[in-house]
Amino acid sequence: MNKKLISLAAAAVMSIAAVPLSASAQQENAVPFEITRPENVSMIWLEGNDSENTIEIHYSQNNAMSEWSTRKDSDHDNWLKEINDLGFDDVWITTQIDWSIDSQDDWKADEYWITEGYDKDFHQHLGDWAYIAQSYSAETTMSEWIFRYMGNIDDPEDTRWYGHHEGSDDYKGWGDVLKPDQYTKVKNGDETNAKLDLENHTIYARVRWLVTLRPLDGNDRYVTSDWSDVAAIGKDAAAAEPLKEGDIAAPVISDLKYTDEDFNGFPVIAFKLEVDDKLAAQAAQAGGTQGGISLEIEARLAGSEEWVGLQGDWIIKAGDMTAALQALAEKEQSVKKDTPIELRARYRCSQAGVEEDIFSDYSQIITFGSQDMEVTTQKVEESSIPDDESKAETTTTKKEKTEDKEKDDKCSLCGFCPQPLGLCIFIWIAIIAVIVIIIVVIVLKKKKNKDNESK
Repeated sequence: MNKKLISLAAAAVMSIAAVPLSASAQQENAVPFEITRPENVSMIWLEGNDSENTIEIHYSQNNAMSEWSTRKDSDHDNWLKEINDLGFDDVWITTQIDWSIDSQDDWKADEYWITEGYDKDFHQHLGDWAYIAQSYSAETTMSEWIFRYMGNIDDPEDTRWYGHHEGSDDYKGWGDVLKPDQYTKVKNGDETNAKLDLENHTIYARVRWLVTLRPLDGNDRYVTSDWSDVAAIGKDAAAAEPLKEGDIAAPVISDLKYTDEDFNGFPVIAFKLEVDDKLAAQAAQAGGTQGGISLEIEARLAGSEEWVGLQGDWIIKAGDMTAALQALAEKEQSVKKDTPIELRARYRCSQAGVEEDIFSDYSQIITFGSQDMEVTTQKVEESSIPDDESKAETTTTKKEKTEDKEKDDKCSLCGFCPQPLGLCIFIWIAIIAVIVIIIVVIVLKKKKNKDNESK
């Protein structure tokens, strides 16, 4: 059975078993978190980067979904036990993105979006334009690229543009779902591609979650959220103003604790970050490849003046955020148990078209007791040697090693030969001379004996 048949067979099972349910049915299906529609949907055109039309769409999720997904990654064993107790072998979320151009009455989503495009007879009905299973993460905000490569208009065999309308599969291509007046043809090398004109047209988009529930026995079931509010980009879309200094509130952090993990032998802490609706909206507005809001975490020993940046989680999400204390330990070299440590955090925001980043105020300071932290002598020596001294020491060490090696290589007998196979070269010469003499004596003796026999 080839891969295509396997794929069709799997899709067939899914198609038969698919039972799409709205979020109102989540209690009946024991979905282990609250499903609400995506929020804060916005779009940015990438100005011709990646492809003529590529648009980056941003959206956010509620804290319950983010926290649940964070635990799926960080505490998988307990997470798995929880869903097993609910009767599931696995539960996962994907994103679906629907769109329409120049009106909000031409949405592309239909009944096939639940079954990955297959009908009850296992025939495919969706092309690349149907965003039915996009990526998902535990982050509060996510982004996706849409309207990327649409195919080659010059190639009648290119199913991206022309779709597939022969045989059992029957699905549209980009050329079928776009209206002729919504794009122009542009030449790119040997290809002709479609270019959407956002000065004269408007793209509308909406987003929803698709939750797949895989029971311990039985067929997969599906729960969808409601569709998000509609976002727009292009002619009739309102331009979003960039965030300004003072717009982003200081982080609210709490519930600090030590984790069971370590980072390079140093303790790792965890804490909760409060993510409200306003912050989620601001993160979605600034997010994606064009910018974003990140968390910066700093610590110091109580009574010290200098704060030290810590390495850890920086992407905004619900659930535990973690940070390693290695940088603080390396600054202090030695920290005794129960020494008070102060921790604070702030947001950094970078935005497309804005040269300088902006920052929030710092959070309130959290104080906690240290665990024993000691940087080894080797680490202290390595980190305390200035670059010039380190280089000089390295050079001296190499020179000493070279001199020692040269000294070891000198012959103890003659004082200058390389000692082939561990012996002085003059000993080797003597050995070879003795062997030659023996051979000559043997040859001469044989010759003498032969002469005597001939007489």
